[in-house]
Amino acid sequence: MYQPPKHQREVDSLQAAIRGERDAGRRPLFRPPPPMLPRSGNPLDERLAEELEFLRRRISALGGALASDPMLVARNAAALQDIDLIAQTLGHLATIVAAADKSAAADRISLAELKARLKRKPLMSIVP
Repeated sequence: MYQPPKHQREVDSLQAAIRGERDAGRRPLFRPPPPMLPRSGNPLDERLAEELEFLRRRISALGGALASDPMLVARNAAALQDIDLIAQTLGHLATIVAAADKSAAADRISLAELKARLKRKPLMSIVP
């Protein structure tokens, strides 16, 4: 009959203890992700969201390519961080555009500055 090695038995024992804590009601370390928001259903919203997501992927790839050059990173670290922030912003905007409830989608944004800009009152009316 197969007998696992000692180190494997120790790992199995630790995993069983962790599972036992979870089953006994201990809270998990991470919150489950929120449920997906319903999609807009508007074809133009969907196309705009796809374009924003496409731009996010392109700018992320550009940032990755530039970050592979150590000299460029040393001289332009702040600019590379800006590229990453732009990519994150585009991703959040794509999610909002695609959502049926745009306000709820904006509430889920993890970039505090972007969320504040989107949730603030208008500076002035754009309607004459």
